[in-house]
Amino acid sequence: MIKVVIVGDGYAAADLVRILSIHEGVQVVAITSVDNIGREFAEVYPSLTGVVEVALQETNLTELKKQADAAFLALPHGLSVPLVAELVESGIKCVDLGADFRLKDVKTYKKHYHLEHERPDLLQEAVYGIPEIYREQIKDSQIIANPGCFATGAILGLAPLLRSGLISKYGIVVDSKS
Repeated sequence: MIKVVIVGDGYAAADLVRILSIHEGVQVVAITSVDNIGREFAEVYPSLTGVVEVALQETNLTELKKQADAAFLALPHGLSVPLVAELVESGIKCVDLGADFRLKDVKTYKKHYHLEHERPDLLQEAVYGIPEIYREQIKDSQIIANPGCFATGAILGLAPLLRSGLISKYGIVVDSKS
């Protein structure tokens, strides 16, 4: 059984709980919050009543490291880096649902997210989390950068065409909407 902690209790965390609940080999042991500490997760998300029974707790890395085999960080951009750094040093595999590890180049990161990356050394360790393309690297990596939905849709549609040489890598325009 893989024991998972989720850092953050927003929409991404709620959807993640729903997805993880169908995996028999995964147990969500803790979910952290800022605004809902002490409340039951199902109290915050009634549609997930009976799916996971944990009280939301503060983000105490010392405690989380005792509980977890893996951590999902469901935080706004710029907040995951110091947490991932500490968790990874303790041998805990991390999946960042935000953008903190999606880009390898710090200049590109700063341009798009208007933030300095606190640990550029960790960018090189992170693997982009598309298993259809990076399955073997994901298995061996401690840091997984979860791609966004638009990027995933574009990459999965274009990758086989690019790989086979059926289209040029120049001039591609993807117009995604939700």
